[in-house]
Amino acid sequence: MPGSGASSKQGHIPTARLRILETTDLHMQLLGYDYFSEQDVVMRGLIPLTALIEDLRADKTITSLLFDNGDFLQGNPLADYLSAAENTDTPHPMIGAFNALDYDAVTLGNHEFNYGLPFLRKILRDAEFPVTCANIHLCKGTAFFAPFLILERDLACDDGHVRKINIGVIGFVPPQITKWDKVALDGAVCASDMVKSAQATIPLMRDAGADIIVGLCHTGIGAEAHHPGMENAAVPLAAVSGLDILLTGHTHEEFPGAHRQRTGIIDPVRGTLHGKPTVMAGSYGSCLGVIDLDLRWTDDQWLWDIGNIGLRRAVATNGSGTRLQQKLTQDVKNAHHATLRHIRRPVARTKVDLHSYFGTIDHDLSQQLLAQAKQAYVARVLTDTSFRDLPVLAATAPFRAGGHGGASHYTHIPPGPLTLRDASAIYPFANTLCAVRRSGAALRLWLEQSAVHFAQMIVGQADQDLLNPGSPSYNCDTIYGLEYEFDLSQPSHFDTEGLVADPAARRVRWLRYDGEDVRDDDQFIVAANTYRTNGGGGFPGVEADDILYRSVETVRDILINYVADRRVVDITPQTGRSFTALPDTSAIFLSAPAAQRFASGAITHLGAAEHGFDKFRLTF
Repeated sequence: MPGSGASSKQGHIPTARLRILETTDLHMQLLGYDYFSEQDVVMRGLIPLTALIEDLRADKTITSLLFDNGDFLQGNPLADYLSAAENTDTPHPMIGAFNALDYDAVTLGNHEFNYGLPFLRKILRDAEFPVTCANIHLCKGTAFFAPFLILERDLACDDGHVRKINIGVIGFVPPQITKWDKVALDGAVCASDMVKSAQATIPLMRDAGADIIVGLCHTGIGAEAHHPGMENAAVPLAAVSGLDILLTGHTHEEFPGAHRQRTGIIDPVRGTLHGKPTVMAGSYGSCLGVIDLDLRWTDDQWLWDIGNIGLRRAVATNGSGTRLQQKLTQDVKNAHHATLRHIRRPVARTKVDLHSYFGTIDHDLSQQLLAQAKQAYVARVLTDTSFRDLPVLAATAPFRAGGHGGASHYTHIPPGPLTLRDASAIYPFANTLCAVRRSGAALRLWLEQSAVHFAQMIVGQADQDLLNPGSPSYNCDTIYGLEYEFDLSQPSHFDTEGLVADPAARRVRWLRYDGEDVRDDDQFIVAANTYRTNGGGGFPGVEADDILYRSVETVRDILINYVADRRVVDITPQTGRSFTALPDTSAIFLSAPAAQRFASGAITHLGAAEHGFDKFRLTF
């Protein structure tokens, strides 16, 4: 616990240092390699971070602990290949890397469950580190993983003595996992609210002797007020008494970071929530979270102050890297090359450029192709005659559209072969598909939540920021088959958590199907992934009676089969979403430099920006 801590005893107060290191949202990014573009990515991935981790832990005057905050098993073609591989003679490469790096503990992210419980259990059998998660348990009543850990470590004090410290570690995952992976987890795993679980468990950790408690919180820094079942609950978690340090994740942001607005609770410069040290180390191994604490042994207890909170980038190494980096690279080499052979297999040809450079702003033919595949699939499998006359729509959102992923985080498939790699770039996750019944009123709310992605425009002002930095691209759905207009001069009806921000606000100015205005009681079928159907991203979840069909195939397999059957992709942009004309008004957004070739109409290229992006203008 922090405090000024003047000792009641006479003489020297022994001091020591403790270092907490965090990786988070690695998404199977072991190597510095992007399988979607088949390019090396400089200084990204766990293996490139390894030299920095080794260097920071080499200082024997400071006790270091290394934790991972979840979402390490899924997220790229290598992960998919390994999930299907039958070879069980060697540990999963990510687990092997965690073992080799001597991780002190990990928690689970939501994507750890994508491949099902048998796979998760199998790969964790080789783990030489403990796993903790306090807010999930088997529905039969037993703990799935340890709700908390007490790690006893030695601290080298400045008086020459070594003293023990008990470090409590507790993990949390968004409770929505039971919805997002309902097919895999239904009836097997139950989840509880993260804040309530913390309030119930942390006193037990203190009773068990924890001197300091670290939360491995696979949750983002969202709203400051708690509401039941929050997905991004880091701020309310920080308010829980007894939770001392927070390692956060899930939203792929960086914290501390100057991009976030300072409040009385959130200090993005110092790196604290409610005054407590907090880090979020981006994603894909882009950086390492580091929290240094200064400890004092006084009155037979440990008191501490914040020494340093920050993010560190991977360091360049000479030649092929350190000995450990070479070993980890060798361990994953066979799986890496097998993955490349697999994803390079062509399944069709495209006559047009498919890219996501303007994915949430203008036409995105890659998402339109995905929507067509989903619509065709639902029209084929939904055989119930009572639904045959309902229009079939499709909801999609770009996953690779810059943002926290950086200037290389886009999809571009030029005319020519369309490979399995390209299909994975369009849809990188393992979700399955649902056909859901939605009314016209429900569709309006769906689109109002999508419109949160955009900032409010001041009419008559030039070059405002277009995008809401708290809304990732994958939460900006386009509903194909509808025509609608967003009026960005209006405030958002919802916030990014899906809570009503302004009950009177409406950004959906009009909504039409087949040229006719959509009425509130009109009925439609929407092809959507399970993440969205189950309320992911703050969208209203779909009631069980309105889920008309669940696929066994993944969305990506549905896309692959669709293009393989047609052999040639030749599509033109659909008229769908548009923005209300606003006089003398423009906005600025970032995209990849390669996007300038596709800028036209209301979008113009302005030139280079920071961090490898280029700047573009949208004129309303």
